[in-house]
Amino acid sequence: MKRRFVNPFKVKGEWFKGNVHTHSISSDGTKTPEELIEMYHGAGYDFLSITDHSIVLDTSGLDGNGLLLVPGGEMCIGRSEAGQFYHLVALGVEKNLPFKDFDYNLDPQEVIDHTNAVGGITIIAHPYWSGLNHGDLMKLRGYHGVEIYNTSCAYERNTGLSASHIDGLIAAGLEPYIYAVDDHHGAERPQVPIDACGAWISVKAEALSVKHILDAIKKGYFYSSTGPEIKDINIDEDGVISVECSPVKYISFVSTPSLGMKFHAEDEPLIKAVYPGRPGETYVRVEITDYEGKTAWSNPIYNS
Repeated sequence: MKRRFVNPFKVKGEWFKGNVHTHSISSDGTKTPEELIEMYHGAGYDFLSITDHSIVLDTSGLDGNGLLLVPGGEMCIGRSEAGQFYHLVALGVEKNLPFKDFDYNLDPQEVIDHTNAVGGITIIAHPYWSGLNHGDLMKLRGYHGVEIYNTSCAYERNTGLSASHIDGLIAAGLEPYIYAVDDHHGAERPQVPIDACGAWISVKAEALSVKHILDAIKKGYFYSSTGPEIKDINIDEDGVISVECSPVKYISFVSTPSLGMKFHAEDEPLIKAVYPGRPGETYVRVEITDYEGKTAWSNPIYNS
């Protein structure tokens, strides 16, 4: 069985932890950029993108204190079949996007095409929270990835996990990358944790610079997590997938509808699993979950 995988575990570089969806008081967040820098730097993040609505924040005058600031923004545009906006994160853009935010009449494809043209990366944000269905997502092309997990949506509404949306797209022949993000806004509400420092992407890059981080993300040299660590993914010449990870309760090989396989810890936590594959699969993605319910997701592995 031939597999095709952009494998970040087999390229040179270092691992850097970052959040690529965050809001400040410049739009609908509650914290200043300086407060966000202090919070994420203190939590061990290496890079952060403040993706406010309508604007790309000028971070040139900010002291990151060792935290790399990656430019970006978010726009809410178009109209889904349920009458809701598409939320698009434009990562790596240095200027405000030349569109009106919260415009039902603007085709999301225009924003994606423009972001690509200026060298940015488009991520479809929180499709479950947005009420996007399969048809809504299938209309779009050229975006880089989709948020599989969004901390803010999970904590505030329990609509943060969009795995089924992504699997539907892959089963239909598309090849999105998978992102876990915070989408931090900082609204304080009783009995709700703060929506920060709960999710991230781990990027394998040659250096901690905007150019190197964006280049690595574009190539797919990353995986996503809310806690566990994927330490290695190896695919041998027969297509057998081997995974090594931090101690977890489950290691799942999620695949084409009705296929794939899940391994359950018994007497001891799982730290590795081997999956030979099953006939009829078109893709496999690795998903590991620890004893607290925190999860890490690989990007998809495709059958050639």
